[in-house]
Amino acid sequence: MNRRSITILISGIITLFVTIVIAALCIDDWSGLTGWAFSSMLLSEIILFGGFIFVEWIAERTEQIITRSALYVLFSVYAIINIPVSVLYIAFFKEATTSFVIIEVILLAVVIIAVLICLVTSKSINQSNEMTMNNVLSVESMIERLSKLADSNRCEKYSSALKKAGENLRFTDVSVIVPEDEEIDKAISAIEIDVTGDNEMTEEVLNGYLVRLNSLIAKRKIAASFSKKGRV
Repeated sequence: MNRRSITILISGIITLFVTIVIAALCIDDWSGLTGWAFSSMLLSEIILFGGFIFVEWIAERTEQIITRSALYVLFSVYAIINIPVSVLYIAFFKEATTSFVIIEVILLAVVIIAVLICLVTSKSINQSNEMTMNNVLSVESMIERLSKLADSNRCEKYSSALKKAGENLRFTDVSVIVPEDEEIDKAISAIEIDVTGDNEMTEEVLNGYLVRLNSLIAKRKIAASFSKKGRV
């Protein structure tokens, strides 16, 4: 449990203790639904602070901005609405059990549904972001390999061509993975194998690699564009 969660837990315990003490001093008549309404107040505080601690835990597994902003608001609104409602029923509507139960059930149901929707949405966005990041890293890795080849002594004559291929690859949509990526990876690997081999790489061989590599990068650009259109 991190420091923020510990702080929230301590604040919640103090709030519950203060609420119980104030109720014990101020409420003389516990007839009707007073006990239920008071329990509802305590439940609101437990959900509020327990929810905040839950947010701190779940935020690491979902899209944090959405999870924190949405759930903090949801739990806070629930407490802000439910506590005054409970106080009003204790003060003025002690016998209105049916309406109190209906309000409580509706409020709790709305919060539960909203939390579930928020978590599902946040989880989906987080997975999408992770996939995009992995895709970017995969393409960036190929670009880095081309850069290293361009800087190698055996490819000095073709340094500018290799760097240009890397830049062309960089200016495709690196946020998606397309079938051409596997072929580009193989083409780069073929150059790497020949560069590190014992035999001198001929100009004809390297030109052939570069032609194929540039062709694949051009195909990748088109495939990535169509992939994005398909998502929309």
